[in-house]
Amino acid sequence: MGEIKLDGLAHIGLYVNNIERTLEFYMEKLDFELIHEAVNEIPEGEVLVKFIQNGSCMLELVQFPYTIKREDGWFDHISIAVYDLDKVMEHLRQKGIIFEEGSYTEALNVFPPKGSRWVFFRGPDGEHIELNERM
Repeated sequence: MGEIKLDGLAHIGLYVNNIERTLEFYMEKLDFELIHEAVNEIPEGEVLVKFIQNGSCMLELVQFPYTIKREDGWFDHISIAVYDLDKVMEHLRQKGIIFEEGSYTEALNVFPPKGSRWVFFRGPDGEHIELNERM
């Protein structure tokens, strides 16, 4: 067994063009429940974020203030829950992982009361991978 202890899949992020329509679909069709929501400000306006969950499956729905064109079924990132983000990042750097510049984020308003922090990097096929630690 390796040095990195994973806690499982944290969530899958899905960029949507109409967050209410998507929320309604997942809640009505697949019995997801809304567990957390936040609004983040960017220069173009508000980014709406809603976390929904059914069992251990959690999705992060994200709507930007402008339309995102995506192909059918294209999720934005895979998020992996970790216990100690700094330790995991250092271990992965030693293995040649390069984290996306400017992607390290600490957000006290995401999963209060202590918040969470995360960082992104790319997988071998360019997939977007997030390491996420709830503080």
